Amino acid sequence: MAILSVSTTADAQRKKTTKKSTKARTTAKAKPKAKYVAPVETMPETTTPVSTSPVTALAPAVKDSLPADSLPPMDGFYRNEMYNNAKAFNYPAIDSRDVRFYKRVWRDIDVNDPKNSLFNTPGATLAEIVLEGLRTGKLTAYEPSATNGDSTFAKRINMVNALSRFQDSTLVDQFDSNGNKIGSKMVLNDFNPASIVKFRTKEDIYFDKKRSMVVTRIIGIAPLKAIMAAGTTVGEAPVFWLYFPQCRDFFATKDVSDPDRNLYDTSLDDIFVQRKYTSTIVRATGSSNFRTTSQIAAASIPGVTTADALNADKDKAATSKEIEAKIQGFKDKTWNYEIQKRQTPAEKKAAEKAEKAARDAEKNAKKNADKAAKPAKSK
Repeated sequence: MAILSVSTTADAQRKKTTKKSTKARTTAKAKPKAKYVAPVETMPETTTPVSTSPVTALAPAVKDSLPADSLPPMDGFYRNEMYNNAKAFNYPAIDSRDVRFYKRVWRDIDVNDPKNSLFNTPGATLAEIVLEGLRTGKLTAYEPSATNGDSTFAKRINMVNALSRFQDSTLVDQFDSNGNKIGSKMVLNDFNPASIVKFRTKEDIYFDKKRSMVVTRIIGIAPLKAIMAAGTTVGEAPVFWLYFPQCRDFFATKDVSDPDRNLYDTSLDDIFVQRKYTSTIVRATGSSNFRTTSQIAAASIPGVTTADALNADKDKAATSKEIEAKIQGFKDKTWNYEIQKRQTPAEKKAAEKAEKAARDAEKNAKKNADKAAKPAKSK
């Protein structure tokens, strides 16, 4: 009996210990293990004198950020998006049998002229718009021809070549680490749109018999670059040519409306088509004495000096006025009608009275002449 009792007591204690161990393991799983905390070195306490002055509370820190706009700002009472996908209107069809008085002229547009200030608007100059068209691939540049005007659009040039032609170069000296000059090299300068001050247009002028009007069509447009000779500007030459019919769709997306100039809902294409700018004729077909400095310099004719190039432009203004007068004279002659004014009854009566008085005066003069002649015959 004693042995059985001791065994039963031992089993009871073992079951109790097993239950306790199971509970302890469950609790250990439920509770996360405590992280190890490194001992902190304690510093000796010091006594800081307490200030009797009042403590000023610090303002809360302000975040370095702008508040979000509940309504995005807009420069105007509405956003004009009518030009985003605008297209240029098509020209009327042309029949060669209806064309009369054909003439080709070249004109220069001076963007510094106050009448052409629209092409020189800061941030939206004509040069910047042309560069944007070249970069985006919407415009194509063509190699200018100095000898054959008909081959102006014969050779295309790539975008990199076209953009590089706007840049000029500067001779920069090179030095070694000791400050001694060891040479020099040409360095390209950054392009400044303000350096392009003129553009040249190629235009065809003809009389359309079917529509009974004189029409001017722009064929090409080119930025001009100054030609230097012995440090002196002797003229301008095209950097490249742009085919204007190709430019029209791109120019139609450029809004140039300006209330100060009374321009509303106007695109850059409208400015060129409606000719809302001033220009000067620098060349025309059929004018053998009309040779510009750019032609002389670009053709690289042997023996041509700077003085020859300058003398070539002496009569340019007179020739330009002569051609302008010829074109305007043709327009005036085309629409010259003699309008007969219808007389009022009073004017008609006065005219009849004056005519009768003239007849009576003529009769009296003849009668007096006959009387004076009779005595002479009798004697």
